[in-house]
Formats: sequence, structure tokens, C-alpha cells
Amino acid sequence: MTVEVAPDGTVVADGEIDIDSAPYLHEALEAALRVHPEGVTLDLSAVTFCDCAGLGAFLDARRRHLAGGSCPLRLGPVSPPMARLLRLTDTEALFAGHATGR
Repeated sequence: MTVEVAPDGTVVADGEIDIDSAPYLHEALEAALRVHPEGVTLDLSAVTFCDCAGLGAFLDARRRHLAGGSCPLRLGPVSPPMARLLRLTDTEALFAGHATGR
């Protein structure tokens, strides 16, 4: 997996998110949210696989920021495998701005 933070605060993940790569995603989300407290969009349109550790990384970031009184983490475009995972885990509605990707 690769993860990049765009200048506008969009966190773009590409590839497979699993127990080995999820900490990098979590770190990128936390860093982006510190720099962009007004909001961060998570772009998962190029994610080909995500296990529970990956799902946990962005759910944890969401939970921690909700505890602070706001949730500036938005879900941007998602790949078909991510859309399926979000549907199966009933978590897609937790994120504002959810849009289906390619």
C-alpha cells in the first residue's frame, strides 16, 4: 500500500490495506487531521483489498475526532472492494460525503 497526503488534506491510499500497512494509513490520517483540522477526505478509490486492521485505522481516527467534538474525516471515492466492505460492515453511513469510486 502507498499513502499520500495531498496539499488540500486528502489522504489517498492505493493498493492493499492490511495489518502490516494499516499503521501507515493511521499515521497519515492523524498527521493530515492535525494540519487540516477543518477536515480531511479519505480517498480509497485505488484500494484493492482492506482487512479489519485497515477498516479499524480509519474508524479509530473518526472515533478519536468525534470524542473531541467534531469529525472532520470524510470518506471520498471508494473502490468496489471498499464499497462492499463498508456495506457488509454497515459502516458506510458513518462517514459524510461517501461517494462510490471507480
